[in-house]
Amino acid sequence: MKKYTAIIVEDERLPLLSLIQKLNEYHPDIEIADTCDDAETSLEKILKIKPDLLFLDIQLPNKNSLWLIAQLSAALKSMPYIIFTTAFKSADYLLQAIKFQAIDYLLKPVNIVDLAKAITKMKELANNRNITDPNTKYSFHTYNSTLIISASEIVYCEADGNYCKMFTDKYTEEAIFERLNNIEAKLLSTKLFIRAGKKHLVNKKSIYRLNLRRQSCHLKTSINNFYEVKLSAGGFAALKIEFEK
Repeated sequence: MKKYTAIIVEDERLPLLSLIQKLNEYHPDIEIADTCDDAETSLEKILKIKPDLLFLDIQLPNKNSLWLIAQLSAALKSMPYIIFTTAFKSADYLLQAIKFQAIDYLLKPVNIVDLAKAITKMKELANNRNITDPNTKYSFHTYNSTLIISASEIVYCEADGNYCKMFTDKYTEEAIFERLNNIEAKLLSTKLFIRAGKKHLVNKKSIYRLNLRRQSCHLKTSINNFYEVKLSAGGFAALKIEFEK
């Protein structure tokens, strides 16, 4: 289970204890790294811990939450996800939440259903934060040159000893002098590809049919050309599991 660290910024004891109890009971993957009751103390702890998630009371004593966000924005390359909490239902607070691209705006005492929705949204955004643009160009070694191609243009790769055959969106075949594991590592952050057994790396967006009888997958390019890839039993099972989630 992937863990996410969180800091709770709340100056009222009962709402703080209530939120801690709900997180511990319903969301054990959210680890509460610390709690704070004012913006200045929070700033120091957030910069030190760099949590994934910040539960932030909009109304704080002395310097307010907007001051805190401004300081964090100036100091951090990557902001924590923010879930605002407040005891007041106000259009002004909602506009502030939208302005700072908060995950959600929750009324205290926090409802467990609303809390679950906000945390689910945070996880979805976190999963997408580290995805590399599929149009990013990558370089691969060929016999006497370097192939420069985007991840989205690669339909599938097939291991062949110490090198690989790379089949592209333009219906061409390239001999790549790299092992399949190396190619997979390069493309991992795009989240486009699935390893289908020992020999194949397949672009999930190109798959349009799985042939159970032949244990193969049919791939379609952007110019309406087609590949059929015969897979091992394990490779075919991996694709079935991926698309039957």
